[in-house]
Amino acid sequence: MPDLANDERWDLVQRIVSSRHFAKAPQLRDILLYISQRGLTDPTAVIKEHEIGCNVLGRKADFNPYDDNIVRVQISHLRKKLEEYFSSDGKDETIHIRVPRGAYLPRFEPHRQVPVATEIVPDVSTTAPPVRVAKRPAFPLLLIVSIPMLLAGISGSYIALRQPKASRNIPSAPDQRKEQDLFWSRLFGNGQATGLVVSDTCLVMLRDILHSDVTVDEYSRHEFSSDLLRKVSDPSLRSALELIAGRQYTSLADTNIASRLKELSHRFGNGQTSIRYARHLNIRDFKTENFILIGSRLGIPWVSLFEPQLNFVLEEDRSTHRFHFRNKKPRPGESATYVPTEDAGTQETYADIAFLPNLENTGSILILSGITMEASEAAGEMVTGSGFTKELERLLGSREVKDQYFEILLKTRAVAGTARSSQVVTHRMIPASGDN
Repeated sequence: MPDLANDERWDLVQRIVSSRHFAKAPQLRDILLYISQRGLTDPTAVIKEHEIGCNVLGRKADFNPYDDNIVRVQISHLRKKLEEYFSSDGKDETIHIRVPRGAYLPRFEPHRQVPVATEIVPDVSTTAPPVRVAKRPAFPLLLIVSIPMLLAGISGSYIALRQPKASRNIPSAPDQRKEQDLFWSRLFGNGQATGLVVSDTCLVMLRDILHSDVTVDEYSRHEFSSDLLRKVSDPSLRSALELIAGRQYTSLADTNIASRLKELSHRFGNGQTSIRYARHLNIRDFKTENFILIGSRLGIPWVSLFEPQLNFVLEEDRSTHRFHFRNKKPRPGESATYVPTEDAGTQETYADIAFLPNLENTGSILILSGITMEASEAAGEMVTGSGFTKELERLLGSREVKDQYFEILLKTRAVAGTARSSQVVTHRMIPASGDN
């Protein structure tokens, strides 16, 4: 075992736990000491929630992190305490400690000045969670040279999202449209909280680079990045991918659609609508709340919870690593698969707009799942358009829009990365029981 007595990183840990910031936080002190010692003595260690719960927080051997989120809560508090320390007492430290999101192994990093993020306050609502357009240092040269797909995937700006705070209740204003809109009143007018979930773009990038899927179970344990990166043997590549895994970004397109949906919710006096980041959710949320998921299961693994009820399912061609929608039960005139095509800079791609009950039939879920970011954006623009409910009534019938669940396959024409036009290809009704 390495001698920590002469290790400047261990000395830093001792200074931190002895500081005023940890004076009244004995559990956080113990957690930091434990994970730091584990990391310094075994840099390849994978620390699990169960281990921290049992070895630090006094939980018994049958401790189940799914039922008791004490470890995630305390680690979140620890990250905040570390930020407080390094922004005040430890501002001159030459090494900083960071506990990456989705992992519990601390990282000891040389302190360097980084560009300050520009804070943007969305003008659609004073209750929207704060977002930042991140100005980050350039990625390591190895990553730029070795992973062109990463650069293609970035395609502009990413938004760093903070852990959402509980939304404030806003008094409901009288709304003459509330009773007239058969569709949106089911999501925004039923008195329940509605979460607008944006994609985990860093997960999409990791998946595109490593060609490895993340299951709902892995994602819910917040340890998916450790599981993925364990397979990477190249130290430099692994370090670069850890940088991606530790960030929490979504696309600007997702944020724009979420802002439009939030503005729409205000027309129904809904003060319980909040923008949520996919990584901050758990399976219990989908049993009691309404949600709008802006993206496919590639960036929001929670979508796979509802795929058994869908007719159009996103699948990957393992030989080309390209995605398409499979039509489970083709009707006459329909294709068995819907595959994106591209010609002279013009792309035809597809999105699935699915409206179905949540896991315990106590609310509703709207999924805007596109094969590409442009397709998801087109689906978002369609549903937030002024004529969407009328189009649903024409396509499905007024009674079905009011009481039933459905699925719509959308074809989108995109030019230069921007959706230009969309049309409905076909649709299905989804019984509340989930029996297609």
